Amino acid sequence: MMIRLVSIAVAVALWWLLSLAFPASVLPGPWLTLQTLAQNIAAGNVLVHLWMTLARVAAGLALAMLIGVPIGVLMGLYRQVERALDLWVMVGLTVPSLCYALVCFIWLGLNEAATIVAIGITAAPSIAINLWEGVKNIDTRLVAMARVFEASRWTVFRRVILPQVLPYVMASVRFGLGIIWKIAVLVELIGRPNGVGFQLFYWYQLADMPQVLAWTLLFTIVMLIIELAILKPIEHRLFSWRPRVEL
Repeated sequence: MMIRLVSIAVAVALWWLLSLAFPASVLPGPWLTLQTLAQNIAAGNVLVHLWMTLARVAAGLALAMLIGVPIGVLMGLYRQVERALDLWVMVGLTVPSLCYALVCFIWLGLNEAATIVAIGITAAPSIAINLWEGVKNIDTRLVAMARVFEASRWTVFRRVILPQVLPYVMASVRFGLGIIWKIAVLVELIGRPNGVGFQLFYWYQLADMPQVLAWTLLFTIVMLIIELAILKPIEHRLFSWRPRVEL
């Protein structure tokens, strides 16, 4: 914990030092940015926009996992599925998120459904690749040993396969969440009348750098809270049995 606090303090100190070399219209310092964020919170419009973005992120992540996890698992288990889908997963990974957003808005209209679909299908290929590699790295010797002891399929899945795949599932959640935050902000920027991305674009048009950094700082803080208060405890609870490798 102390190392994390020190790293944050160093980052803030570097930000403050850099801000001394530029006017506030180019790079406002940490204090001015915090003041701007506090004023936005006091004005009462932060929670509304933040809630809309969080709802889109959660729905987009759920859709991305719903698509990406089965595809990745099937590709890892069956060579025929891998050969049929590996090319298309890579194509889906390389198509820019802006293309997905524009196509979804044209097909489905400027609404929440199009926003969530654009977010989900953009992040799904990354999750599929992560699970694909995870399933391929399963230690088949442990599976064979379980079969020698006549373990049932459910027991093999629960006690042998699932513990090896779960770390990749958690990595996919963390990786997908990071991607989805960026996609959600982009989609809000081009097609929604609310959310953090909409606010960023609004203040960008006014060239108000303190506001741009204030909203950027807001979702950075929220992401850190999600990581440290939710994902880290879940990861520790699920994988506390694993020995730590140190060199």
